[in-house]
Amino acid sequence: MQIIKLLKEIVLTYAGPNAVGIVDLLHDKKNVNEFLIAKKLNLTINQTRNILYKLADEGLVSFIRKKDKKKGGWYTYFWTLNISKSLSRYKEKIESDINNLKSQLTSKKTRTFYFCKNCHIEYNEENALLNEYTCPECGEILAIKDPSEAIDHINKEKEKIDSLKKLIDSELELVNDKEGKSRIRKMKAEVKKKEEERRKKRKLKAKEREKEKKKIKPLKKKKKTSKK
Repeated sequence: MQIIKLLKEIVLTYAGPNAVGIVDLLHDKKNVNEFLIAKKLNLTINQTRNILYKLADEGLVSFIRKKDKKKGGWYTYFWTLNISKSLSRYKEKIESDINNLKSQLTSKKTRTFYFCKNCHIEYNEENALLNEYTCPECGEILAIKDPSEAIDHINKEKEKIDSLKKLIDSELELVNDKEGKSRIRKMKAEVKKKEEERRKKRKLKAKEREKEKKKIKPLKKKKKTSKK
């Protein structure tokens, strides 16, 4: 699935390669025991918690905790992957990367850069002037660098990231639609539940009123006596 691959890339970015397996364990599941996660990843519980805490700091996962009386009252954490938040958080990073590339592109197109043919070190115009257009490492005269190669590289990187952003937007739309439908189903179920509770209460009150009526004995009518 495309979403699994994307989520693994996101988790890798924020928590490193040991965290990638968490996606398979948490995707489409809720409240997964942290000890089970540690066992499946073949990591210690502390290593597992460190990874999960990193992801939680970014809002990519959430947890509930329960006190385990069998283990001396220590808390056990149960984790859930927040897919929508993961995609949104990564989208923010991608947009920041795109803006950085745009800034680099503008810089390469509008500014002059120099480089040393021996050391292959690049200098902007300010540093080149500061060093009197000579390489501070070897003393070679600096040459003006042709920006076309750098511009081409930046454009290719930008195209890749733009494609990634489109993919994120597409998956985010699907996830939000799915979660929206799920919320609607939950709301309808809640309304139905409350209506059923009200119906039961009305039925119970009707029974109580019926019982009260049966307790009240009808008054006997007095017989009229005729006068002689």
